[in-house]
Amino acid sequence: MVDFEELLSKTQEVEKKKIDEELKKAFTEANLIVDEAYNEILSEYSKRIQEIISKNIEALRGEEAKLEVETKRAVNKEKDYWVQQVFQKTLDELEKIANTKDYKNRIESILSRELTEGAIVYCSNNDKKFIEGILTTKRINNVSVEVDNSIKGGVKIYYPDKKLTRDFTLKTILNQIFEDLRDDVARILFGE
Repeated sequence: MVDFEELLSKTQEVEKKKIDEELKKAFTEANLIVDEAYNEILSEYSKRIQEIISKNIEALRGEEAKLEVETKRAVNKEKDYWVQQVFQKTLDELEKIANTKDYKNRIESILSRELTEGAIVYCSNNDKKFIEGILTTKRINNVSVEVDNSIKGGVKIYYPDKKLTRDFTLKTILNQIFEDLRDDVARILFGE
């Protein structure tokens, strides 16, 4: 027969094995629970992080678009400034054109073609005597000549009976030409 101590020892071993197996099962289950909880938390926070990243990306894209528009506005404003400077410089040079023989011939041609009795010719102070000379030479009577300090060259002809003004000033002609050539001027200035 087996003595008591041996029986006790065997019983302890069997119980120890059972306890070890149950501990292993419990440890495995605990690991599964921890892994599931970890994965759940990881998934939840990953979603939140993705949402935050998406919102930030959208906000950045909005800011980028806004900055692009502001940059284009600033660039266009600067380009317009420089194109306007070219226009102004050209406008300042108009007085030199008014001293050429071609200019004088064209003014004479305009006056011969456009003047009617009772008309008023507006011109620069520099052109007044020249225009009065044309009127005398061409024997165009009953036309008055008045100085308009805003005119640098060319003439405006006012027909009081028709309440009509025809503008042949160099500034008006330059405006028309410049609008047609504005894109070309910008291309030359900015290489576009």
